Amino acid sequence: MSDSVLAQIVDSLRTSGPRYFPEHSELRAVRVVGHTPKPDCYTYEIVLDFERDSERVNAKVYRAGKSASPGSQGLARSEAENLKFAYQASVKEKLSGVPRLVGDFAELGAVVSTKINGLPLQSIIMKAALLPGSADHRLLKTAASQAGDWLQRFHKATSATPTGLGSCEILTHMEKLCLKAQEDGLPTESTEAILSNARMTLSQQKKPVRASAVLNDFVPLNVLVAQPGVGFSAFANLQQQASSLHDAAMFLAAVEALEKYSFCDRSITTPVQEAFVQGYGISEQDKPLLAVLKMRVLLQMFAQGRAIQETAVRKKVMWAHVMKRFIQQAAERSMAPAA
Repeated sequence: MSDSVLAQIVDSLRTSGPRYFPEHSELRAVRVVGHTPKPDCYTYEIVLDFERDSERVNAKVYRAGKSASPGSQGLARSEAENLKFAYQASVKEKLSGVPRLVGDFAELGAVVSTKINGLPLQSIIMKAALLPGSADHRLLKTAASQAGDWLQRFHKATSATPTGLGSCEILTHMEKLCLKAQEDGLPTESTEAILSNARMTLSQQKKPVRASAVLNDFVPLNVLVAQPGVGFSAFANLQQQASSLHDAAMFLAAVEALEKYSFCDRSITTPVQEAFVQGYGISEQDKPLLAVLKMRVLLQMFAQGRAIQETAVRKKVMWAHVMKRFIQQAAERSMAPAA
C-alpha cells in the first residue's frame, strides 16, 4: 500500500514540483533516495532535480490499519494543519528551521514537506559522552542555547492569553505516576519527596502562566543542528494552546534521562540543560515550577516503559531497573536544594 501511495506522490511532484519551488528552472527528475520504516508510518526522502539545483522533501506515509483513530487520512490531515499553522507562525516571527507543506496528500494518508537539514542534537550529546577526548563542549552548549532560543521564539510567535496552570490536575497526575513507580520498585521516600516538593511549588503558583502552541515532541532527538542554527520538524502532536513550559520541561527531562546510560553523566547533561534554560530565558520565578514539570515527564517516561510487549520480558525488566535507579537519583538531586 505504501508503495502505491509513494508512486502517486512522485507522479504528482513531477507536475506540481515547480509550483512549490518557483525559484528554480525546469524540473528534470524526481527521485526517491531513502526510506525509514516506523511503527505507525514510513518516511521517504525524495529529491527534486532541477536544471541547476535540487531540493529535498520528506514524505510521511501513515500505515493503514496501524495508526490509532481517526485513521491514516485523519492523522495526515491533522499533521498537515499543524504544519501550516507552524509555518505561518515561523514566517511571522522570521523563524527558520520550520518545514513548509508541499502539496495536499491527506487523502492518501500522507504528508509531504520540505526537508530540514541538520544533525540531531541527541547525536551530538551521545558523541560527546562516548568520545570525551574529542567532544566539542562549546558546540554542545551553543546548540543547546540555540534550541532554547528557537523554542522561546516559537512560543512567542504562537502566544495566547495566559492561562491557569491546572495545579490540581498536575498533582493528581503525579500522584498516579508515583503510585505506579512504587509498584515498579521506586522507594516510597523518593515518591514522597517528589510529591512534597510538587505540592509546595504548585501551592505557590497563583498567577496565570504563559500559554502558546506546544510541540509535545521537543526533545534532543527531534532538534536538528545545522550551521545557520537549529530546526525542528516533528509537528504531528502539536497543540495550538497549552502551557508553554511543558515543551521546556519535556526537553530538559529528555536530556536528563540520557543519564540512564552509564557513559552519559552529569558533566554532559548539566551544561546542556543550563545552556537551554539560558537560551529559552527561564525566569528565576519559573525555575521551581519547571523542575516539577520536568519530574512529571520523567515519571511518565518511567511509566511508559511498562508498555513494552510482554514477550520482551528481559528488556522490560532491564528498562524498569535502570529507570527506577535513575528516577531515584533524579529525585534525590532535585530535592537536595530544598532540604
